[in-house]
Amino acid sequence: MIKFISETNSLRMLALTKAALHGTKLDENIFVGVGETDWNELFEQSAIQGVMVLALIGTMKLPKELQPPLSVKLRWIASVDAVKKRYRHYLETAKELSASFKKNNIRMLLIKGFALSRLYLEPDSREFGDIDIFLCGKAKEGDVFLKRLAVIDSHSTKKHTGFYYKEIMIENHYTFLNHGYPQSFKHNQSLERQLLKLLTEAGLMEEPNFTESDQTDETLLFPPPDFDALFVTLHLIVHLLNGIMLRHLCDLTVLFTAYKGQIDFSLYRNTLSDAGLLRLADAFISLSVRYLGLNPEYVPGYESDPVLENRLWNDLLNSDIPPIPEEKRNLYSVFLHNMRLFRSRYSARHWKSELVFPGRYWKRFLRSMAYHLRYPKTIGELV
Repeated sequence: MIKFISETNSLRMLALTKAALHGTKLDENIFVGVGETDWNELFEQSAIQGVMVLALIGTMKLPKELQPPLSVKLRWIASVDAVKKRYRHYLETAKELSASFKKNNIRMLLIKGFALSRLYLEPDSREFGDIDIFLCGKAKEGDVFLKRLAVIDSHSTKKHTGFYYKEIMIENHYTFLNHGYPQSFKHNQSLERQLLKLLTEAGLMEEPNFTESDQTDETLLFPPPDFDALFVTLHLIVHLLNGIMLRHLCDLTVLFTAYKGQIDFSLYRNTLSDAGLLRLADAFISLSVRYLGLNPEYVPGYESDPVLENRLWNDLLNSDIPPIPEEKRNLYSVFLHNMRLFRSRYSARHWKSELVFPGRYWKRFLRSMAYHLRYPKTIGELV
C-alpha cells in the first residue's frame, strides 16, 4: 500500500474529487503526461482516502487521451462497480428494514454514512461500511425485533448493538456519542441532549402511529439539517484521533452545500463553542473551503488558523497509519491496525489529543487501558 502521496498527485486527486462533488470541469493541464505509475498512485490513494468512486467520476470527465491506461482504468472501474453494487444492496435492505420497523410501530432514522450519501450528486459515490440507525427512543424494542431477524455481532458496545443482516452490519444506536468510552468529549452528555432536542423539535421522538399505507411506504427517514450539521462535525472531530480522510471533508462540503440556508449558524457555533470544539470545527470548514471548493457563503462564519489547518491537512494526506480500505477490513487487519494506532496515538499524535482533550493526555491513556481490559471485545473494533 502506498503510504505517502506526492504533492503533484495530491493536487490531481483533489481536482478529480472536486469535479465529482460539484459536477464541474477539470483543469486538464495538470493531467498532461501523467504515466501509469502516477495513475496507480492516484487510484490507490483515492481508495485510502475514501474517495475512489468520486475520483473515477472525475477521471471520466477527462478527454480519452488524458485518461489512465486501460489496465489501471479496468481495475478502477471493477472496484467502483463493487461499491455501487453494494450500495444498491444496502438501499434495498434499508427500505425493507424501515418497513418492518413501521409494522412494529418503530420509527427508523438513518444516520452517518448512509444518510450522508443522499446529499451527494451521485449517492452511490459515498462509500460506507455499515447501516447506522437510530430508533427514536425505541432502541431496546428494536433490539428484540432484530434478534429475531439477524445474527448479533460480538463487538456490540454500550453505544450501539450490532446485527448482521443479509451480510450487512446494522448498528442500532442507543446514543449518538460515546459517554463511557475514554475518547468521549468533555461535554458529551450536554451535546447528546442537544442532538436529542433537535430531533424532538423535528417531531421525530414522538410516539409514531403508522397507518397501513405508511407500512408499505418505502420512503426513508433522515435527520434534519441542524442535527446533521452538528452530528457530522462531531463525528469528524472524534475521528481526528485515529486519522481522518478526505472523505470526511467531502461530507462537510456536500452537507453545507445541500443544506444552504437551512442551518441555524448561531446554534451550530454556540454549541461547539460551549464544548470547546469550535476551533477544530472552524479548521475543518476552512480546509473544505480551501481544498474542496465549499462556498464560504454556505457555512457559518469561521476563523481561519493557517498553522493548525496546514498541520491537519498534512496529517490527512500523509498519515503515518493510513485507514484500512473497506475491501481489506477483517478482524485480523482491524486488530493489527488498532494495535498500531494504540502505539502511535499516545506518542506522535499527542498534539491531536490536546486539541480535543486539553490537559487530559495521561488520564485518557490510563482510562483507555482500563476500558479495554474491562471490554476486551473493543480491541477488535475499528475505531
